[in-house]
Formats: sequence, structure tokens, C-alpha cells
Amino acid sequence: MRSLIWKEWNEQRWKLAFGALMLSAFAMIGLRTRVVSDETLLTWACFLGVMLLPILTTMGLVPAERQEGTIHSLLALPVSSWRIFIAKTISGLLLCAGPMACAAIVSILVAGGRELSDREMIDLYLRSIAASIVLFAWMFALTVRLPTEARAGLLAVGVLIFWLLATAGMYAATGSPNRPSAISLHDVPRIWLVSPFVFTFGFQSEAVAMLSVSLALVIQLAIAAALWFWAARRLTHDDGN
Repeated sequence: MRSLIWKEWNEQRWKLAFGALMLSAFAMIGLRTRVVSDETLLTWACFLGVMLLPILTTMGLVPAERQEGTIHSLLALPVSSWRIFIAKTISGLLLCAGPMACAAIVSILVAGGRELSDREMIDLYLRSIAASIVLFAWMFALTVRLPTEARAGLLAVGVLIFWLLATAGMYAATGSPNRPSAISLHDVPRIWLVSPFVFTFGFQSEAVAMLSVSLALVIQLAIAAALWFWAARRLTHDDGN
């Protein structure tokens, strides 16, 4: 297992470095120049991470192996195919969460306690990491059989657009006030809890926020687990293992 994780690290670490550098530089430059408020700037940084990281991560895992023709030799190794899939999953989670964590550290060091408290910054980044990981679960599961990175990228973009439009449609259907921060749990249809973007919305009451996030975590963990097992079975079945 250690060798598999080391292999993934050697292949994917440049993406981790690129993502961390991109988001950290965006946050640091924006917070230092103060062109917009800290909250707006950090929201943009998180939005950028949620939009790009799951797509770049998904393209570079199984589809890249298929395109290069190395997937069969990898699965022919004397190790369980499930271990290979676990190693790729760990790599994917790190690529989605690592750059966000680096940007969070930079943001706190540059502007912590200035307009937003350290806790508010951490909360914003944690919710964005959660949305990024859930999107990755959907994209990873749906692209595991695709033969090229380009096709995987197109499908991943399609998944992203679908959930953006679906979430916007769910929000519009509630007839709630325009500001997401004014949403209460009573106003939110339960179908919202299946959307990866449920973590990106704020709630007017801290108690309501904790309850809504707790419910969303349970539902999203169940969905992610189901997608993971489905994808793992498709990978091993398709390659005769």
C-alpha cells in the first residue's frame, strides 16, 4: 500500500504544488491589495478551488492511466485492485483538500482577525473543501471507465454544470429571499441536502447551520460511499479483476 501511495504522490505532486501555489497566491495578493472586502476575496478563492480542483484531480487519476496504457500493468501487480483504488482515492482527496488548506493558512497569516476572524476563515475553507470532495466523488465515479483525460474532463465539467444549475433551480424554487445567508433550515427543501453545494450556503442561525451541515454530512457521506464502491466495482470488473 505504501508503494502505491508513493507512486501516486510522485505522479500527482506537481498538481498539488500548482493548486496550492495558485490559490495561495490569489488569496495573498488579493488580501494585500484590498481591492475588495476580505470576505468577497476569500469567497472568490474558494469558488475557484471548488470549480477547478475536482476536475483537474479526476482527469489525472484513472483516465490518465487508461490513456497512457498503464492501467492494465498496474492492475496486473500482485496486489488487490481495491488497494490500487484506495491509493488513488487518497491521492484525489489530498489534491482537492491540500491546496485549500494551504490557501487557508496563507489567508489567516495575511489577514486573520482583520475583517473576518480566524474561525470564520476556517469555516469558509472547510465548507469549500467539503463541496470540492463531494464533487470529486461524483466526477471520479462517473469517469472511471473513460479512456482519455479529455473525455474525463468534459464529463467532469458536465457534472459541475449540472449541479450548479440543479442547485440554482432548487434555490429558485423555494421562493426564499435572494441572500443565501437569510435561508433557514425550514425553508430549504430536503433535496438540497443531496447537492454538493449545500455546504457553500450560510444560515442565519448558528443552531440551524450546525443542524443543516450535520444532516448534509451524513447524506453526502452516504452518497460518496455508494459512488466509491460503485466506481471500484466498475474498475475491477472492466479490467478482468
